Amino acid sequence: MKTLSLFILSTAFICMSAFAKDLSVDVKNLGALSLKTDTIEPVSSYSGKDAMAKVFALPGQSYVFKSPIDVQQLEYLKGSGDPVDKNEAFAIIQGPEVHHFHRLYELKKTLYMQSKALFDNNRKLYERKAISEQVWLDISVQFHETKMEYDELTHFFDLVLSVDDEKEALTLASPVAGIIQYNATNIVNSGNTIALFTPMQAIRLQINLPIDVTQKPLFVRSEYCQLEIDFTENANSPFYQTAWSKPIASVCNLVIGQMISVRPEYQTQAYKIKQSSVFNWEGLNYVFVKNEQNFSAVKVILMTSDDDSYVVKSTESLADKKVLVTSVSAVQGILLGMGL
Repeated sequence: MKTLSLFILSTAFICMSAFAKDLSVDVKNLGALSLKTDTIEPVSSYSGKDAMAKVFALPGQSYVFKSPIDVQQLEYLKGSGDPVDKNEAFAIIQGPEVHHFHRLYELKKTLYMQSKALFDNNRKLYERKAISEQVWLDISVQFHETKMEYDELTHFFDLVLSVDDEKEALTLASPVAGIIQYNATNIVNSGNTIALFTPMQAIRLQINLPIDVTQKPLFVRSEYCQLEIDFTENANSPFYQTAWSKPIASVCNLVIGQMISVRPEYQTQAYKIKQSSVFNWEGLNYVFVKNEQNFSAVKVILMTSDDDSYVVKSTESLADKKVLVTSVSAVQGILLGMGL
């Protein structure tokens, strides 16, 4: 038994040594085997595995419209997710606080105009040395403080389309063109968000893709449309990175928050071959490439499958070479010394 075991180990060692040193089989030794070959096809891209993508806004791109006061009543004129034009009416806020806030704005405006007139008149006196440094400093400080208070309110009232004092209501305008989003169930107090406005160019697909520094994602396709990849972020996990598409075109018919399945396409320098041409030995993958009157075993790396084909990489050029697609297992057996 010991002798038999040594014989088997010796035979396996001889086969491994032969496989490592001589990876070719002479066509004349293949007898009547069917030896059909296909031309190896170079490919510049390949399809990856399906991934989930979310319609999302690029961080920091949305305009946040906050309320400067507590709002008693709020009527939205546009649905959440609807497109809006710049300066288009989107909501009406109403209540006593609204009326008081408008009166405060009018008061600050009057004080600003008075302070500006005082500032302009006394600047001429100061330039002629008709007033003291301290008097001019006090007037300047008062003017700039009043201006800052007025400017702060002006930022809000620049987006007020109309004022209804009788109903104590203000009609608000969209600050930018894009998609409006809001939560209609929230109570809007001072400092709370009334609505978000996301420009169309900021609405993208966000996709988590497997990390592969050797491949560059080109685009993703779905049943809705095809979108190019704009950029990828640094890895957000040991295995995945976040990719962002170009802006979603209106023809995609997608809405913010929607989840869809996409198939990524990667840029690469690889080859497409029939799955039947690949054989495995010692955990590595090989194909038989025809070279004059020989079939040589060439190691390949499987990247993905596509119907009945594989996309593979190789350390040597396989472009336009012939690869064996039939009787592969039989030729492998001959290479390992097993015979026909």
